[in-house]
Amino acid sequence: MLTDAGLAEFALTRLVSISIWRILEKASGEGYTRMDPRRIAKRLLPPIVVDTIRTIRAEKALHQYLHGQRTAWSRGYWIYWEKVVAQSLRDESLLRRFRQHEPLPSGYGIGIDERCIEYPWLLAHLQDGPGALLDAGSTLNHDFILDHPMFQSKLIHILTLAPEWDCFWQRGISYLFHDLRNIPIRDAYYDTIACLSTLEHIGCDNMPLTHNETHREHRPESFVFAMQEFRRVLKPGCLLFLTVPFGIYRDMGVQQQFDRNLLSRAVEAFGKANEVTETFYRYSIKGWNVADSTDCAECEYVESSVRLWTHKHQSGLPPVEPDLATAARAVACVKLVKG
Repeated sequence: MLTDAGLAEFALTRLVSISIWRILEKASGEGYTRMDPRRIAKRLLPPIVVDTIRTIRAEKALHQYLHGQRTAWSRGYWIYWEKVVAQSLRDESLLRRFRQHEPLPSGYGIGIDERCIEYPWLLAHLQDGPGALLDAGSTLNHDFILDHPMFQSKLIHILTLAPEWDCFWQRGISYLFHDLRNIPIRDAYYDTIACLSTLEHIGCDNMPLTHNETHREHRPESFVFAMQEFRRVLKPGCLLFLTVPFGIYRDMGVQQQFDRNLLSRAVEAFGKANEVTETFYRYSIKGWNVADSTDCAECEYVESSVRLWTHKHQSGLPPVEPDLATAARAVACVKLVKG
């Protein structure tokens, strides 16, 4: 005799089988034969089936990640990544630690990239209430990020080089596809600018990210023009939140890792500031925690991840690092108040 769970599984299997036959019938007559099967399923399967399949696959991928090798950039990684980041933005005690530059809980962010630092750091220091906010680089372009109450009353512009798959224009968010070295906005417009893990890409080869040959260049020093533009479009007395990967300087083609000298150049390029606050976080096998710049000076970027993004000399996912690092092993978080 079938249990309730068994009956549910049988019913779902039967429903999927019938739906597959319907998909095949429609695909043959409606031009779907060259489409991605996942897109066909999402468009033609009943929503309850799509949601159930998605949930089952996600739970399986998450289990494989947590109980396997914890391979970076795998499906299970991204599911765990979103879970960790979303939880961090709801944790008031954790946000207080970021706000007061206190040590983070032991084991925080093991195996997770620097976004688990950048997002809560930004939320901890972002001013509540209305105002115009520029997301310089589209790092905030995730539904679970934009759902946070801190963003609900703000006018948000997202400026990036090229359109992305996720787009939330229905929320009143405006997208600008342009170069941060030449922002198409009048002077002193924004109350806040957030530039998270973007400055390191400016002037580098962004073609692998946008698939546009016009974005292939090698002028990594031109990030200073973006800093000057941030100052121009920011209102006096208002805030720029800047983060970059930090440690040993490396030019990796699609991006560069900042060292002390390069970070100082970025701050100097911004010009007169009423306040400059630098906070550094370092990754280890014990997770992420607050540090100082000298502790982070020798940190190395996980270069196999860069090779994956640029499709160079690597097939499949990158090897698992001994410390489970996935990208930067240190990040500089800088808050500047325009003078």
